[in-house]
Amino acid sequence: MEKDILGGVIEVEKEIQERLKNEKKKSQEWLENEKRDAEKQLPLEETALKEAFQKAVEDAKLNAEHKASEVVNKAHADAEMLKGIRDETLKKIVSRHLHRILPGY
Repeated sequence: MEKDILGGVIEVEKEIQERLKNEKKKSQEWLENEKRDAEKQLPLEETALKEAFQKAVEDAKLNAEHKASEVVNKAHADAEMLKGIRDETLKKIVSRHLHRILPGY
């Protein structure tokens, strides 16, 4: 009877070892598949990131050009407006602010 129990335990132990071996093999195969998939995905992700970066740079450049154009247009408009101011008026305006530029004036 003890031999039967011992034989049963040994049989169960062998079955457990076989199952562990199979599970380890499955997990290694799964890991290798995941690694291959990740390696295939990496160039695609890299390309997508490069494209997104390039688009962000282009958008920033266009935005900067637009803002610069607005500043230049406003400066032109201000310059045109100031062209119409008479010299006497400009002298009065400058005289009011000269004390900040030249102390003691």
